Amino acid sequence: MIKSWNIGSVRGIKLRIHWTFLPLLVWIFASAVSSGTGPAQAISSILSVVAIFGCILLHELGHAFAAQQFGIGTRDITLLPIGGVAALERIPRDPLQELWIASAGPLVNVAIAMIIFAIQIIGGLGNSAANNFLSSLMIVNVALVLFNLIPAFPMDGGRILRSLLAFRIRYERATAIAARTGQLCAVGFGILGLSSGNLLMLPLALFVYVAAGAENRMVQSEHAANASRTDAGPLQSNSRGFCWAGENKFRNDGGVPASLSIQSVAAWLANQRRDHCKIVESGRVIGEVTRSQLATAIYRGLGGGPVSLLLAA
Repeated sequence: MIKSWNIGSVRGIKLRIHWTFLPLLVWIFASAVSSGTGPAQAISSILSVVAIFGCILLHELGHAFAAQQFGIGTRDITLLPIGGVAALERIPRDPLQELWIASAGPLVNVAIAMIIFAIQIIGGLGNSAANNFLSSLMIVNVALVLFNLIPAFPMDGGRILRSLLAFRIRYERATAIAARTGQLCAVGFGILGLSSGNLLMLPLALFVYVAAGAENRMVQSEHAANASRTDAGPLQSNSRGFCWAGENKFRNDGGVPASLSIQSVAAWLANQRRDHCKIVESGRVIGEVTRSQLATAIYRGLGGGPVSLLLAA
């Protein structure tokens, strides 16, 4: 099943639209027509939605371009009905870097709002339809700034919170606090969605709650792996490469045993600063997985399963 469509690329970053966008646009068009406003107004509504998601795309590109300044690539940006997701190759541990990357998206929306305001002042559009459209778009961008500053980890505000905490306390402790705060916000999103009838808040609430827990587990696992490596002492050689003393064997060519858990492999990749690794079974390479695949699997609750599961997907 097709999950998303490619719509182009910018600086090597693939741009995608999730398939759920299509039923969203159909629903908006049908709702406008059924309300008696006519096809012209329905098309206008769709164009407004496209403009809004254009601003969201620029928001995500802001994150991606900021990450590039620190040598961090972005595999793709996917637009979803609940927003956009920039798949960075890794999240920096340096709090100053994370603070800048997380803040870059909302700053783009601030810049868009200021540009629109300047156009309205200079252009003298009066009470025209164009001016009303620009006013609505400016309000949307201000709303995006305020919404993204909510400390709902792993949204921008949550990452900003973690980076600020990480200046004072250990990174894994900062992550745990930010994750709990994010899950609390997710519960609030769910309650708000149910009480207001805004059902789009429910998938957002679910995403924030699950993603916060998944990233927290990954960071804690990485910390445990680092601690184990320190306790185990230096790498020891063996017939297949190198391993941590007392731990499962990792080959020095980047290969990992197919029986290792997804969470353990993700922690090892992060520790080794690798973006991908080979999967080995009976001394033979049977495939390759990336950090993105591992993170997605952990997000789906599969972190305890063997990494070979990802090759069968």
